[in-house]
Amino acid sequence: MPNRTTLRKQQLILSMLLILAAGGAMSGQPGYRPVPVEPALSQVRSGEPGRNLSDLVIERYEITNSSRGEVKIVVMNKGGGSSGPSTLRLIVLKAGRLGQKEAATVFAKVPALASGQTTFIFVKAGVPISKRKHAISIDISEDSK
Repeated sequence: MPNRTTLRKQQLILSMLLILAAGGAMSGQPGYRPVPVEPALSQVRSGEPGRNLSDLVIERYEITNSSRGEVKIVVMNKGGGSSGPSTLRLIVLKAGRLGQKEAATVFAKVPALASGQTTFIFVKAGVPISKRKHAISIDISEDSK
């Protein structure tokens, strides 16, 4: 069993990692290069040689109404293939004394997107979002077929 000092150090490191991870999600600024949330174009699923895959990316987001937690999210398929319907997850994290606590998690449906296609998703978190007190994490996963 770790002693108290080790546990506190672990909590501090975890808090710093959460802040850094959330900070990456907050980088929807000019010059920001989004990280794909699906496999790269050169990858193929086993048993499906030569198939072009979708590559859904959060291009940017904008808090449209901070008091109601409304966020506009731009999703683009940068892959060579069409994506199926997907689910977007938005997590609002509130800064706390020992790290960040989850304030709200909201799911939204993303329609199927052809290669190069972009769509706008409007999400209402239901909690106020302050840029100084909150961090946002957004990810997408393709629905199973």
